[in-house]
Amino acid sequence: MASTKATTTNITSVLLFVALHVSFGISYFLTAQKIMNFQLLDKNTMQVPGLVYLADVLSAMITKKLASGSNGGKTARMETRRKQTRRNEEKRYPWQFYVLPVSEFVGLTLAIRAMEICGGPLYQTLAGMQIPMTVLFSSVLLKKKYTVGQLLGVSVVICGLAVKASEVLGADGNQSKTTTTSIPILGVLCAFVSGISYSMRGILMEYLSKSTKNPPSGDEMSFAMGTFGLAAFAAYTLFVTVPNKEDWVLKPMKKSLAANAVSSIVFFYVANACARAMMAKCMMKIVRSSGATALSLSNAMRSVGVIVFTHAAFCSVNAKKQCLSQTGAISAALVVSGGLTYAYQTSIANSNSGSSAPSSKRAQAKTKLSAATNSERTTTAQKTIRKRR
Repeated sequence: MASTKATTTNITSVLLFVALHVSFGISYFLTAQKIMNFQLLDKNTMQVPGLVYLADVLSAMITKKLASGSNGGKTARMETRRKQTRRNEEKRYPWQFYVLPVSEFVGLTLAIRAMEICGGPLYQTLAGMQIPMTVLFSSVLLKKKYTVGQLLGVSVVICGLAVKASEVLGADGNQSKTTTTSIPILGVLCAFVSGISYSMRGILMEYLSKSTKNPPSGDEMSFAMGTFGLAAFAAYTLFVTVPNKEDWVLKPMKKSLAANAVSSIVFFYVANACARAMMAKCMMKIVRSSGATALSLSNAMRSVGVIVFTHAAFCSVNAKKQCLSQTGAISAALVVSGGLTYAYQTSIANSNSGSSAPSSKRAQAKTKLSAATNSERTTTAQKTIRKRR
């Protein structure tokens, strides 16, 4: 009975964070699209990555501040001191911690470039390659074993993405052969390398969370990724954007402010930062509870959600590319059902492994007790023999 309750609780927790990650991810992408539509700044300013890194840094700092000021602040501070003491003894974080911000930076930079070249639908489809990559890297690098149910969920998601790919690439016969042969090679290459970087990011987060003696917290990892990216963005702004401030900043800003209300612009910028911060929190929770593969599947579900909500918000006669077709609806259903299947099977696998651990501990305890009892009996027999002598 206790095992059943634990399984139910674990499943509910995993599904909750996956749902929140997808919801905040959809909000993040839709508000980002709205920000780009405002054209407050030229796209060459790379304002979207800058907002991402700023949101990561601020959310990590705010969370740390709230934790230190809450009722459990004393416990949190003591735990932080213990971690810091251990790190001082070890002199540094694990080397994987320093690779993590680089993988995030490369993944995000190339992802934005791929979206610019390929467009939204094709990029969202190409982003699905993170799933088989993550499964492969987890098996090779983390020696992770997958159950049949988990692999079934992954397979269903890949089938859903393949259905969407057939539509995007025109394999369903609705597009001309010219379209199918005009695939932007540079955009596909950027998406491929971005997928590898994002897969490695998930693997590194899972390794740091579960495999190191002194694991960094989710906020520490978010802060590291944010500060590295923010420093790179600041350098880019100083040496590239500032020399072109007239064409990239001043003129677009003047034109945008004349066409849009300041309150609306501020609202969507703040909403985007908040959505990104909450999405990052959920991302860390998913990695800690279910691993990097679950994160990749959640990202796939989020991509489908973006396409669906984009259809509801932007589909029109003049914007047919934003519309969700019948093939896209089938793809969305497959991706969501596969993601939920994987989450469910992962929860069962975690519960089974968790329940087997106490059993092995009890067996070890019985073995030790039996050995102690036999030792006592032997000692008593030796004392009896001595007395008779």
